[in-house]
Amino acid sequence: MDKEGSTIEDLMGEDELIQEVKGQNPKLVEYISRPQNLKILFNYILNPGQEEPKAFKYPFLAAEIFGCEIFTICEAVLKNLDMLKEFWALLDRPAPLPPLQANYFVKVNIVLLSKKTADMIQFLRSQDDAVTRLLKHVGTSAISDLILKLISLDELPEGQGVIHWLSSQGLIAHLISQLDPKNTPEMHSNASQTLMDIITVSFPPQQMDPTMTGPPEPSPTHLNSVGNQLVDEMKSEALLRKMIGYMVDRDSPYSTSSLANGINIVMELFRRYCSEIEQAELQYHEYQVQLQSNHPARQLPTQEKLAALAVDLNDLFKVIGETLPSLTSFLTQPKGVTGPVDTTLGKQTPLGSERLKICELFAEVLHLQYLFTSSPLFDLLVLATNEVPGNYGIADGLMFLSDRFVEEKIMPKCIDLFFEFKWNNFLHSVVYDMVAKVLNTFTYTSTLPANPVNGPIPSNEDLPALSDVSTVSQTKLKALRKSVKTLVVTIFKEGRLTAQIVNAQRQNDYEVEQPKGVRLGYMGHLTYISDEVCKLFEKCAAELDDELHAYITSEEWQDYVSHALQETRDRDRQTLGGARPDVSYTQQSGGGVPGGDELASSSSKPIERSSRNADDDYVPNPNENEAYNDQFARYLTQQLVKDIPDRFLGADSSDEEDSVADEWIQSIQGKEVDFDMGEALASEQRKDDDETVSDDIASELASSRLEDQEKPSDEPKPALSASSSAVTEQEDWADFSKAPSE
Repeated sequence: MDKEGSTIEDLMGEDELIQEVKGQNPKLVEYISRPQNLKILFNYILNPGQEEPKAFKYPFLAAEIFGCEIFTICEAVLKNLDMLKEFWALLDRPAPLPPLQANYFVKVNIVLLSKKTADMIQFLRSQDDAVTRLLKHVGTSAISDLILKLISLDELPEGQGVIHWLSSQGLIAHLISQLDPKNTPEMHSNASQTLMDIITVSFPPQQMDPTMTGPPEPSPTHLNSVGNQLVDEMKSEALLRKMIGYMVDRDSPYSTSSLANGINIVMELFRRYCSEIEQAELQYHEYQVQLQSNHPARQLPTQEKLAALAVDLNDLFKVIGETLPSLTSFLTQPKGVTGPVDTTLGKQTPLGSERLKICELFAEVLHLQYLFTSSPLFDLLVLATNEVPGNYGIADGLMFLSDRFVEEKIMPKCIDLFFEFKWNNFLHSVVYDMVAKVLNTFTYTSTLPANPVNGPIPSNEDLPALSDVSTVSQTKLKALRKSVKTLVVTIFKEGRLTAQIVNAQRQNDYEVEQPKGVRLGYMGHLTYISDEVCKLFEKCAAELDDELHAYITSEEWQDYVSHALQETRDRDRQTLGGARPDVSYTQQSGGGVPGGDELASSSSKPIERSSRNADDDYVPNPNENEAYNDQFARYLTQQLVKDIPDRFLGADSSDEEDSVADEWIQSIQGKEVDFDMGEALASEQRKDDDETVSDDIASELASSRLEDQEKPSDEPKPALSASSSAVTEQEDWADFSKAPSE
C-alpha cells in the first residue's frame, strides 16, 4: 500500500489480504472502495482468465473481499449503480452459467442485500426484467438461493413489499410453466425444488421469548395468515389446474417427470398446512394450560387465522377431486411401465414411480383427514367456515374427496397393488398408512361423546360461544363420519381386505415350506394392517354390523386371527435372540458390573461347558475350532505384549517383543487348543498374586540396601533377594509358557 503505483493485482498476491480486509485495515478498505478498483474486482468475477492466477485465484479472492461484509465497500458499490448494472449483465448470458461464476455472483449480491437492503431492493425494482433474468437461470442452484433470499427479506422492515413485487413479476407462474412435460426432467426438478423451497421460506420461523415458558411464540403476522402471497398464488385454482394438467398429460415425452415433481409440490402444500394446524393446536393448548395456572397467557389464534385455515385448501380440494379419474388411471395403466424387466427374482413387472407417487398423494389426503378430525380445533375451524362466503371449508373439502375416493375405488385399487407387488416395501408402507388412517379416523369419530367439544373453551372475546360450537360441529361431524364409513366399507367389500389377508397368509405359508423358501415381502405390513382391522372390529362392530357383518364374523377371518395372527403376535413378543443373557458370566469376567468384587472367588471355579458339548450327536465344526484357537492366540499375544517389556526386556525392546510374540503365535497355529476361560482367569489371579510377592521381595531388597548404606561395611552387598526375584519371575514365565501344551 505504501508503494507508489501499486495496483489491485499486486494486492492479490499478498497472503494476508483477506485477513487485513476482515480486520478493516483503514488504508486497505479505502483503497478497495475506489470505483476503479471495485470495477476490477467485478471484472475478475465476470471475465476470469484462462490461466492462473486469473482463472481461479483472483475470482475467488474478489468474492471473498465482498464476503467480508465491510459496510464501506458495500456502500461504495451502491453509489455506482452503472457498475452494478454491468455486474448484473452476467444474467444476460445463455444458461447454464458456470457454477463457480454463479456462486460468486450470488455471494456478492447476498452480502449487498444484507448490508444495504433498501438500496438493493430499490435497484432491483428499477430493473424492468430483473426477475425474468433470474428465472432464466433458475436451473442453477445458486440463482435459486438468491431468489429465496429475496423472499425472506419481506420479513424485514426495509424489505416489505418484496413478495408483492415478485408476485407481480410472475415468479410463481413462470416456475409452474417450467413443469411443462415438453421440458426436460432436469428443468422439472429445478422448478419443483424452487417452488417447495418457496413454500418453506414463506412460513416465518417461531420467535423465542426468554420470559415465557413452553414453546416459542409465533410471529404476530403468522397468527393471522397461512403462508404469503406467493403461496396463495401457488394454491390458486388457475395455476393448480395448469400444473395438474401437465401432470396427467400422457402424450408428451416427459409427462412422467412432470407427474412426479408436481405431486411433490402438492404434497408439500398438504404437509405445510398440517404443520399450520398443529402449530395452532399448540397455541390453543398452551393458552388453556397457562390460563388455568394463572400464568401470562399466550395469544390465541385469532378468528382471522382460523378462518384462513378453514378455507385455505378449498381450491386444491376442488381441482384434485375433479381430476381424480385421470390420476387414478395411472394406477392401472401407468405410462412409464412398458412390461416386465429382469430382476433377481426373474421377470417382474415394476411398480413404477407414477403409481407410487400417486399412492403417496392419496395417503397425504387421508393423513390430513385424520389430523383434522382428531384436532382439538375441529369445532372452531368448523364454526369459522360459517364466517366465510359460501360456508365451504376444510370439512366440506375432505368429505368431497372421500366421496370421490369411493366413486373411483381408490382404496380397493391401492390394496390390490399392495398384494400384487409382494416385494415393494415402499408401496407396502404407503398403503398401510392409507388403511390405518381411514380405519383410525372412523374409530375416533365413532367413540366421541355426544358433545365432541375438546375441553372447556377459555373465555375470550375472539372465540364463539360453547353452545354454538357444539351444535355446528356435531352436525358437521356426523356428516364426516358418514362419509368416512362409506370409505371403510369399500375397503372390505370392493377391496376384499380380510379375504386377501387370509389368502396372502396361505400363500406365505406355502412359500416358506418350499426348499430355500422365504417369507413374502409384505408379511410385516400385513400384520400391522391385520392389527388395525382387529381394533376396528373390536371398537366399532355395532356400527359396522349392518354393512360388514359377514366380514366381521367370517369363519376364515376368525381362524386367521386366532391362529396365524396370534402366533405372529406371540413370536414378535419374544425377546430378540431368545432368552435374556445370563449376567453371571459377565460378573465372573469382572466386566464392570455389580458383583465384580467376587471375581477372586468365582474365577477359581471352572466355567461350565455349553450343553451342546455334552450331546453325543454333536459334530464339531472345524471352523469353530480354528476360531477358538485364534481367540486363544489373541489372548496370549495380549499377555506377552503386556508383560515382556516391563518384566524382562526393558523399555527399548519393541523388536524383541514382536519376535517373541510371533514365535508364540506360530507355535500354536494349526493346533487344537483346549482353552478354558475359567482357568485363564484363575491363572491371571495367580499371576497377580505372584507379582504382589515379587513387589514385596523388591521392597525388602530396597530396605536392605538402604540399611547397608547407612552402616559402612567391607562385606559384599547381599544379592540374594534380587536373584530370588529373578528366579521367581523366570519360573512364572516357564509355568505360563507351558500352558498351551497343557
